[in-house]
Amino acid sequence: MDGYIVGAGGANFDIHIRTDKAPVLRDSNPGHLRTSAGGVCRNIMENLARQGDECVLLSAVGSDHFGDAVLAACKEAGMDVSRVLRSDKTPTSAYIDILDDDGDMYLAANDMRLVAEIPAEYFKNNAELIGGAAAVVIDANLSEAQLSAIFQATEGCPGSEAGTDGSTGRVPVFADPVSAAKCGVLKPFLSKLTLIKPNRMELEALSGLSCGTDEEIADAAEELLRWGVKQVVVSLGERGCWSFGRGASLIRGIDCSLPVVNASGAGDAFMAGLVHSFLNGADKETMLHYALACGRIATLSEDTINYCLTEEYVFRFMDKYPVK
Repeated sequence: MDGYIVGAGGANFDIHIRTDKAPVLRDSNPGHLRTSAGGVCRNIMENLARQGDECVLLSAVGSDHFGDAVLAACKEAGMDVSRVLRSDKTPTSAYIDILDDDGDMYLAANDMRLVAEIPAEYFKNNAELIGGAAAVVIDANLSEAQLSAIFQATEGCPGSEAGTDGSTGRVPVFADPVSAAKCGVLKPFLSKLTLIKPNRMELEALSGLSCGTDEEIADAAEELLRWGVKQVVVSLGERGCWSFGRGASLIRGIDCSLPVVNASGAGDAFMAGLVHSFLNGADKETMLHYALACGRIATLSEDTINYCLTEEYVFRFMDKYPVK
C-alpha cells in the first residue's frame, strides 16, 4: 500500500475484568483484571500499524498518567501521535468491560467526554493531512460537527481519481459504528462512506429496520446501500460476517476451533483487516477471509490487541484456518 492512513476518533485507557465464573449482578465476583490502551479508532489504528501500515492518529488524551500510557502504547506500535491533543481540564477517556468466564462481554461502560470536547477546528487544521491520506478511519465517538470537518477534508482532493469504491475525488472513509447508542451520528454521512461495519444491533439502529432474521439483516443492509454506502459488512459474531455491496452479498465464517480468551478486541481487529486488505487491492472474498482471521487472532490474547499480529501471521493463519 502507498501512503498513510488517518484515524480520527476515540483513544482510551481500558480496564478489563474477567470473572472466574458466570457473573452475578449486585455481588462481588472473583476474577482478574488487566489494563491496556484502548478506544475503537485507536485500536483499529494499532492493528493496522502492527500490519506494517503507516498510521497517524487524530484524537485527544488528558495530561494524566492514563494519557501517558495511551501515547506510549501507540508509539510502541509504530503510530504517529504527534498531532494528538492533550487536555489539562478533562481526564483521558476511559472504558471498562466485564467479561464472562467464556471471554465474551457481559457489561461495559465508557467515559468519552474528552473526545466530545475536541473542537471541529482541530480537524479543519489537519485538513491537508486528512485530504492526502490513502484512507481515513472514523468511529462514532465523534460529533456531527467533527465529522463534517473531516468529510469536508476528504472530498475533492487534488489529483485524486475514481477508485475501486466508486467514488471520485474522495479519500476512502471506513466507519465503525461503535454501539447502537452512538451510531446515529453517522446517518447524515452514509453516502460518503466507502465501508461501514455494524453488528446486528447497530444495523437496526442505523436502518430503522428489525434485524432478527437473515432476511431482515439483508433488507437492512440493502437500505444502507440505497442511502449511498458503498459496502456494508455486518459482523455476526461466531457466525462470521455478511458483506453487501453493488447487488452482491457474501456470508463467511472462519473454521477455527481455538478457545476464545478475550473477545473484546475482535471487532477492532476485524475492521483493521478490512481496511488493510482493501488498500492492498484484495478481492471481496480474500478481504473477508483476511479480516476474519485478524478478528479471530485478536480473541487469542488476554489483551484487547494481540501484539503478535502481523501481516505474515495473518496469512499463515488463513492458510491453516480456511473460511467456511
